[in-house]
Amino acid sequence: MGAAHPDIRSDSDIRSPFQRNRTSASTSASAGGYPLALAAGDEPTKPSQIEYLTFQDELELVTFQLSKISQLCRALIFNFSETVEATVMSYLKCFYLRNTCMDSHPENIMLTCLFLATKTENTLISIDSFASRIPKTTNGDVLALEFLVTQLLKFQFKVHHAHLAARGIYLDLQACPGVGPLGLEQLSQAWPEVCALLRTGRLTDAELLWTPSQIACAAWWVADRMVTKAWLKAKADRLQPSSNQSSTYIPSSLGFDPLTQYLQTLSELLIQAQRKPIDKDRVTAVDRRLRFCRNPEKDPNSALF
Repeated sequence: MGAAHPDIRSDSDIRSPFQRNRTSASTSASAGGYPLALAAGDEPTKPSQIEYLTFQDELELVTFQLSKISQLCRALIFNFSETVEATVMSYLKCFYLRNTCMDSHPENIMLTCLFLATKTENTLISIDSFASRIPKTTNGDVLALEFLVTQLLKFQFKVHHAHLAARGIYLDLQACPGVGPLGLEQLSQAWPEVCALLRTGRLTDAELLWTPSQIACAAWWVADRMVTKAWLKAKADRLQPSSNQSSTYIPSSLGFDPLTQYLQTLSELLIQAQRKPIDKDRVTAVDRRLRFCRNPEKDPNSALF
């Protein structure tokens, strides 16, 4: 990929290839809802034989790259903080809310998001040092997509993460009435499970649907329900009107029961994320098909690039 500036298009130009490809994919899908993957070495001989990616295909590709972010950030070559790791994942998910894998391969976008996150999270590293630590990656491979990524993010780089909210809840739980020495030890034992739930939760779309505090609270709900329930009950009781404020209106949505219902739904999502492994064979098959259905205007190996 050259170092020239990428072809920046309007929102409608970005979405229209995705919409056309989604239509073509629906006509070539198998009875089970998934296109039949090409065998290794097979190539479509006609344009009509190209099997475009479905929504599920793209979701699996992006999810796989999300898992690679964790491995890359924690590797000795980088050893980035958890905040950088979480920011990269947020950038990648937000990018593909308005783009398609058939325009931009997730692996290329992931590397650019990683380099961008090191700057926005004050973990500065030069582009020469960054690219040299990743095999078969040049400075141009990373920088050529940087403006495209920032444009799709609408130049909104600040991300509020659930793991920071979870840490705040941890500190608040220690000051909760009724939590003695045994309770503090119980909280310290639950904290690793909370962190694990939040890490797997980043592989889902939870942060696009819920606030960081809700996700953090749901993780604590799973790790130690009794302590978390007592803490939430104490918070809910503070919303109740006092004797001299009997006429104060309290919305029903702020009650304790509606909150626990939300937490139950979100906690199930976090638990399912832990139990759902990534099918690498499936991802490999999808990635193989992607080589034949990429947008030629965005493919560096195409004459139209």
